[in-house]
Amino acid sequence: MELFEEEVEIYNSKMRLLNWLYDELRIHSENSKDIINEKGQKLPLNL
Repeated sequence: MELFEEEVEIYNSKMRLLNWLYDELRIHSENSKDIINEKGQKLPLNL
């Protein structure tokens, strides 16, 4: 049970990070969005 709770915590942390990144992309100008998106595609996130 404890392992499952840790996995859920990690998953929730990743989702919060992705939501934050999405919000940042919506705020920035189109040029900045392209740069951030390009860099983000290289991140090693395994969901």
